[in-house]
Amino acid sequence: SSGINAEYGGPRVVNAYVEITFDNSDNRIPIDKEEVTIRRVIGFKKDQYFLDKKNVTKTDVMNLLESAGFSRSNPYYIVKQGRINQMAIAPDSQRLKLLREVAGTRVYDERKEESLSILKETEGKIEKIDEFLLTSRRVNTIFSPWDSSAD
Repeated sequence: SSGINAEYGGPRVVNAYVEITFDNSDNRIPIDKEEVTIRRVIGFKKDQYFLDKKNVTKTDVMNLLESAGFSRSNPYYIVKQGRINQMAIAPDSQRLKLLREVAGTRVYDERKEESLSILKETEGKIEKIDEFLLTSRRVNTIFSPWDSSAD
């Protein structure tokens, strides 16, 4: 945004935006609409992203585009000269990685990793709660005879 001001030297620009509307009649983008509009508002202090006029994060936009098959690492789906031989002799794991990027499934792999991390964290919390409950039951068992004598 500061580049806009320096480039044109006119009155100070507060913000600018770029908007693209996709024809989604083939449902390539996983949203149930014929057209999908993404807008980026470039502000002086921060950028904002909108999906059909709803404020979303940059990550949301990137994940949506990846799930539609637009890859961050290879945005034009062009195999450069010399890479074809390299791909032909590449190990299966490397070819599979490239196919996942081109197919747009990498975003789901990343989400799976996030989910597994959250699951592991949750399992740790459940373990601590179980330990607390066990300790609580032991203490309750120790003190329960005294509770009945108080009546």
